[in-house]
Amino acid sequence: MISYPDFSSAQTPVSGVVRDSTTSAILPGVSVIVKGTTIGTQTDASGKFSINALQGSTLIFNYLGYKPTQITVGSNQPINVLLASSSQGLKEVVVVSYGTQSKREVTGAIAQVKASELKDMPVPNIGQKLQGKLAGVQINNNSGAPGSEMSFRIRGSASINAGNNPLVVIDGFPSESGLQTLSPDEIENISVLKDASASALYGSRAANGVILVTTRQAKIGQKSLTFSGYYGVQSVPDRGRPDLMNPQEFAQYKKEYYEDAAKYEGYSGGVPAVYANPSQYAAQKGTDWFGILLRNAPTQNYNINFSSGTKEYKAVVNASYNAQDGVVLNSYDRRYTVRSNNIYTPSDKFTLGANVELSYGNNQLVPGLDNGRNIIENAYLMDPTVNYKNADGTYPLSFSQPGMFPNPNYYLVVTQITNKSTAARVLANGFAELNLFGGLKLKSSINVNTDNSKNRQFTPSTAQGGLGAAPPRPASGSYSTSNFTSWLNENTANYKKSFGKHNLEALAGYTIQKFSSESSVINGSQFPDDNIPWVSAATTRIGDVGASQWSLLRFVARLNYNYNGKYLLEGAFSRDGSSRFGLNNKYGNFPSVSAGWVISDEEFLKDVKSITFLKLRASYGKVGNNNIGDYNYLAAINTSNYVFNNTVTPGKILSGIGNNNLTWETSTSYDLGLDLAMFDNRLSFTYDYYWKKTDGLLYGIDIPIQSGYSSIQSNVGRFDFWGHEFTVASKNLTGAIKWNTNFNISFDRNIVKKLGTNNAPIGGYSEYWDDNRTAVGHPIGLFYGYINTGVYMTQQQFDSQPHGATSMVGTARFKDVSGPDGNPDGKIDSYDRTWIGNPNPTFIYGLTNTFAYKDFDLSITAAGTVGNDIADDASQSTENLDGVFNVRKGVANRWRSEQDPGDGIYPRTRTGTTADFRNFTSRQVFSGTYLAIKNITFGYTLPLKANKYFKSFRAYLSAQNAFIFTKYPGMNPEAGLAGLNGLNQGRDFTGYPVPRTLSVGFNAGF
Repeated sequence: MISYPDFSSAQTPVSGVVRDSTTSAILPGVSVIVKGTTIGTQTDASGKFSINALQGSTLIFNYLGYKPTQITVGSNQPINVLLASSSQGLKEVVVVSYGTQSKREVTGAIAQVKASELKDMPVPNIGQKLQGKLAGVQINNNSGAPGSEMSFRIRGSASINAGNNPLVVIDGFPSESGLQTLSPDEIENISVLKDASASALYGSRAANGVILVTTRQAKIGQKSLTFSGYYGVQSVPDRGRPDLMNPQEFAQYKKEYYEDAAKYEGYSGGVPAVYANPSQYAAQKGTDWFGILLRNAPTQNYNINFSSGTKEYKAVVNASYNAQDGVVLNSYDRRYTVRSNNIYTPSDKFTLGANVELSYGNNQLVPGLDNGRNIIENAYLMDPTVNYKNADGTYPLSFSQPGMFPNPNYYLVVTQITNKSTAARVLANGFAELNLFGGLKLKSSINVNTDNSKNRQFTPSTAQGGLGAAPPRPASGSYSTSNFTSWLNENTANYKKSFGKHNLEALAGYTIQKFSSESSVINGSQFPDDNIPWVSAATTRIGDVGASQWSLLRFVARLNYNYNGKYLLEGAFSRDGSSRFGLNNKYGNFPSVSAGWVISDEEFLKDVKSITFLKLRASYGKVGNNNIGDYNYLAAINTSNYVFNNTVTPGKILSGIGNNNLTWETSTSYDLGLDLAMFDNRLSFTYDYYWKKTDGLLYGIDIPIQSGYSSIQSNVGRFDFWGHEFTVASKNLTGAIKWNTNFNISFDRNIVKKLGTNNAPIGGYSEYWDDNRTAVGHPIGLFYGYINTGVYMTQQQFDSQPHGATSMVGTARFKDVSGPDGNPDGKIDSYDRTWIGNPNPTFIYGLTNTFAYKDFDLSITAAGTVGNDIADDASQSTENLDGVFNVRKGVANRWRSEQDPGDGIYPRTRTGTTADFRNFTSRQVFSGTYLAIKNITFGYTLPLKANKYFKSFRAYLSAQNAFIFTKYPGMNPEAGLAGLNGLNQGRDFTGYPVPRTLSVGFNAGF
């Protein structure tokens, strides 16, 4: 019979802090239990704990990767506990496909980040926290719009028509809502599966990599209540803002424009009065049409978390509220999330679990605000001499300056348009697990993800129109709804057994998933006035509806074997059946195999004390990409009218040919890796080389026109990818001052091997705003255009050099690259377009340094790219010399005559000669190399004595997007019109500004 100490009396609060015995780093999440009882707790984010115990009793401290430690409670307090690393090394558990695995036994390419490494970064999106943290994972902040998502690209993955986005799996469920549905505060850790062997069990959806997210679960002995929050102010830095002319400069430019038109073109209308005397604007700042749309905007977040764990029941409840106002007027995002994670273990044989998250968001963002010649760009191209606001406080509706397009007042456009969206989402997981005899576990789970969204738009007559169309114009409005339900049932059997030094683990499973969505929209027009901003007030209303479904049936299996933890072997296999593919290719097989060798366990390395751990890894596998749409293998049918008996009759026609052989794109990859830890884990190093082939790319291949169609969707196309990844982590100082560094760098390469049946390039055919070309024998999405060589400064220079049909002295000059026969032909035309830039980085990198001294800590995270180029698509407008827009200040130094030739950069303004200069040329391509200080956080942990109110309290100051070092003249070197889509990467077309955020926050434990 076991007897327990009597804790009914004489208990005293015992407190202390737990640290690493080597580095003195604090250790959060350490289990603390009073020996022989069920009384326990856990160290908080500051490594502190508090527990009631009798003097003379024993406390047991347990933490993964460290030796269990027992300490007897005495009279001396607080207790300082030092945990020693486990002698076996790398005991850390890593989340992998369908389970967990000891880090030392992992044979695939997996990167993991714990929530403790991402703390106190006041951002609403988990992607922002991950920037610079993971080798081989490029994450770009393309837009600063509130509620916007980050762009991910793992190992350079790219497709033609099936997307680049990785699969997001939340607590085992491939979620359609993705990371958007999660609060960063509820995440425990994130694993990124980068190679095919690590992600093979996700088969037809894993070609772009897999992001595994694990939310927080309570630990045995834990009972804690934490409250955290931050408040910050966002602002748009001055660096990179449009460098356009002020009122006097613009008036002078327009005056000279008309004077040159009179001199060279026979213009006789004189200089308009508003520009005839530029000096009248000398003391005026004019209207900064970019600045009036901006503001300093608050952002705030509050989170409360309750965790409690016993042997039988573990529960976590997390509630979060995030509010972010946009730095552009009339934009905001609000998000409310509540999550409850519960695990019930009534016996050693049976476990039940249920995770439920409810989230609700509402968002306001003016449509057409960014990415293109849209509201922001149209606004800053306006005449700076006009005022957006009248002296009496009213606002002009529109402007029609001489020689310029009529435009609305963009201040009214931004502030008066309604575009409100709401989304209610549910993400739920439930499972039952049965532990049978001999190491056999059976698990069945049901997962549900729903999303119900609504959107209401209204544009009053005073805010209608755009470039060339000034208000007042008829008001318009719409109301739309969309919803989806995705459910997944998984059933797996896991068997784990050891036979002496032989260790075996097997997994087999069957899963079925179905997705259904519906949408509807009502568009309204002919509103009687602007007073009722609902579509119900419209005289004319037109509606439409849509629906879609897909289903997926999967069989998965995995076998892990290791001998004495030293020789590692893993095989995995999935067979997927998808409704998205043709009748002849409904199923696909995705195998993988990987092996590892823990060399540090060999006798010949036993005496090398500097090496703590050394492992070699190698893998091979196949995965797929099924993001091709739901019905592409079918022949599409559209409505069409025809004449029957002299009457127009509605009917149906085929709009394409079906392809029953259509199937997923397949990526075959190889990986060779090395994991090294030295000097008792003070220095660790990971290296991976990978090569992969993405074959069967979806492409429209040419077919005989006699069929009635020009092309058919088929799996014809191939991209090859390869690269090197390095990660280094070091504990530089471990004394009173502690300094840790984590650095990663990735070199990713790609080449196009095949496109369609005739290898015709994709893109790069139009003269402007068609910047990227993907062609066989070249990297994906290179920039394609003319090479600008300046201006024909003199008649003699013009006469002696190649030129185009509309060229003359003073116009833009270009390089004669080629002609119809492939050789320079002495003239400038479309044959002279060539490769002028590469948006693919030579390498990407991230660097994090953390410092600690007593109760102070400092963290600095940096990320960047080297060797990539950026295309500034706004240049087509800001360097338009037709006098219709405001322009860059440098245009003042344009060519006006041989006696006044300017700086040789900007050509003349003569009508009919300016188009060549604004076509896509090397002048619009810039180096995109940058170093961004993503986050700086300085914190102070208040030293608290044991009390019944606070367990811990920490305050911090943080700067997000603190500094950017780059030669790129634009605002955001991570900008991308199409995100990280490989075929259209690197295009900056006036995105929503990414703000700098200064915040103050706190974490309190109770």
